[in-house]
Amino acid sequence: MKKPLWSGLVFLVALSGCSQSISNTDTFSKKSQAQVYGWISIDDYFSPVVTKVEVDMCQVVDNRCLTSAEQEYEGVQLPIQYSFLISPLQAGDGNMKIRARLLDKGSVVAQSLVEYHFEPGEKRVDIVLSSTKN
Repeated sequence: MKKPLWSGLVFLVALSGCSQSISNTDTFSKKSQAQVYGWISIDDYFSPVVTKVEVDMCQVVDNRCLTSAEQEYEGVQLPIQYSFLISPLQAGDGNMKIRARLLDKGSVVAQSLVEYHFEPGEKRVDIVLSSTKN
């Protein structure tokens, strides 16, 4: 008679654990993040059929650029809009760069490098690509 009572208690404890509600307090704060967005443009025309735009944000550490976030757009007509949401952890000490490149048939035809310092909140940074043609 002890076994059915014992197994019944175990079943009730397990069932009560499954039916407990767990409150979900949203402790994740977006106030410390930076939203960096803007337009990427170029003065020349490139056919969107074989083009690709690469844009990334990197933190600068010892004169090296460590990629924090990156995006790729294929077959698009410039200008295009980009957007990154960066956390303080991705920013390191705050010194960052935004790199953008336009590739045509796999070769870099235009690029740009913009300095950026991490600050919480929204910041618009427009990028104009410079042709690499000599």
